Amino acid sequence: MKKTFAFIWPAICLVILLAIEMTDAENAAPPSWWPQAQENAPTNGFRLISSESLNALYKAKEPFLLLDVRPDYEYKQGYLTGAMNMEFDLGDRLSLSSERRQALKKVLGSDHNRRIIIYCRSFR
Repeated sequence: MKKTFAFIWPAICLVILLAIEMTDAENAAPPSWWPQAQENAPTNGFRLISSESLNALYKAKEPFLLLDVRPDYEYKQGYLTGAMNMEFDLGDRLSLSSERRQALKKVLGSDHNRRIIIYCRSFR
């Protein structure tokens, strides 16, 4: 379990790098932070995906976990289809309490081969 958590923890620490800007405009220009985030993500073993790529995953019916890391009140206002909510904040960057660690393990489940997509409201 430690090895699994050690693999997943960087994804949580770097959730900002995996942020997907939620926008109504399908063909909107990428946000100003996109090029820098796209450049930094591979350095840490991650990649950014576009809304089009996420739509392709939905259509392909591949198993993936969609993790919404916004506060509960934002999640309740609307979320992407199939998303699970687990709020993370800046205080979670360095460590998680044992309760939060157990909650994360429960959300991640036993399928360690599926893709994990993490999103928040914006790149902040």
